[in-house]
Amino acid sequence: MKKIETDISNRIAMLRFLMIFGIVILHTPPYIPITTEPNTLFDFIKALFQHAIFRTSVPVLTCISGFLLFNSQLHTQFSQLFIKKTKTILIPLIFFNFPIAIFIYYLQFNQLVDHQFSTQLHPIDQTTWLNAIFGLTAAPVNYPTNFLRDLYVVSLMTPIFSILLRYIPITGLFIISFFFWFNFDGDIVLRSPMPIMFYFGGLMATTGLSLKSLDKYAAYLLTLFITLCVAIIYFKIENRNYLRLISPFLIWPASALIVNTWLGKWFISFSKYSFPIFLMQGPLLLVCWLLYNKFLISIPYWIFWIITPIITAVILTYLYKLSCIVFPKTMKVLFGGRG
Repeated sequence: MKKIETDISNRIAMLRFLMIFGIVILHTPPYIPITTEPNTLFDFIKALFQHAIFRTSVPVLTCISGFLLFNSQLHTQFSQLFIKKTKTILIPLIFFNFPIAIFIYYLQFNQLVDHQFSTQLHPIDQTTWLNAIFGLTAAPVNYPTNFLRDLYVVSLMTPIFSILLRYIPITGLFIISFFFWFNFDGDIVLRSPMPIMFYFGGLMATTGLSLKSLDKYAAYLLTLFITLCVAIIYFKIENRNYLRLISPFLIWPASALIVNTWLGKWFISFSKYSFPIFLMQGPLLLVCWLLYNKFLISIPYWIFWIITPIITAVILTYLYKLSCIVFPKTMKVLFGGRG
C-alpha cells in the first residue's frame, strides 16, 4: 500500500461526508422531474441541488473508491479483493435491503398504508424480489444502495482494469469509456459513468499523476461547476451524464479551497459516519415524508426540505454510535467491518 499524504487523505474524508450528505439532500422527497417548471426561487434552488450539484456525488465517490483500491495494491490479489469487497459492500447491501423488503411486503400484503412504493413485493415474484435485495437488473428496494450494487460489480472487474492500467493505461481509459458509455455491458453495470470513474481513480493511483495539479485553478473550476449546474436547471437538461463525467475534475480541485477551513475540518470529523448515513437514509426519509403528510402538512414544504436532511443525518449518526456501543460486534459485521 502506498502511503497517502495527509492533505489528500483529509480531502477524501471531507468529500466522502459532503457527497453522502448531498445524496441525502438529493433523495429528500418528493421527486420532481427536472422538466417541471420551477415556480419560485426555492423551486429553482431545490432543483439545483437535487438535479445538478449532488448528481455528481456518485461519480466523485466512485473515483475515490477506484483510487483507494488501486493504491492499496488489492488489485494484485483477487481472492483477497473478493473477500474484502464481499464483506465491505455485498453484506451491507443485502442486510440493508432484505429486512426492508420483508417489511414492505408485510405492509402491502395487509394493505396497511396507501403509499405507492417503488417496488411492488406482493404478490411474490422471484425477479422482483431478487432486484429488491440484490439490485440485479433494477434498483434495490432501499434505492440509495443501488450505488453499492454497481460498486461491488465494478470492484470485481479490477483484474481487467489492472491489465489495461499496466500496459495501455490511457488507451484503456478510452476502451472502458466506449464500452460502458454505449452500454455494451447490458445490465452488468446499471450506471454507465461508474466504471469510467472507477478506472480513472485507478489511473491516478497507478501512474503517479499529481492529485494537486489542478489546485491552482480551484476557484475557476468551482465557478465553472456552479455555472454548469445552473445551466442544467435553467435549460432543463435531462441527460446529466456529461456533468457526471467531468465532475471529479471540477470538485476535487475545489475541495482544496475548504479542506483546511473550520468547515472542512468539521466535515472530516463526521466522515466516519458517512457509510451508516448512506445505508439508512432511505427508510428514514420515507418515514419523515409520511409523517409530514400525515401530521405536519401545515408547515411550509421549504422548511421540511431544509430541515429533513439535517435531522436525518443527526438521528442516524447517534443511532449508529449507540448501536456500536450496545452491539459492537454485530454492527461491525453489518457495516462491512467498519465501526
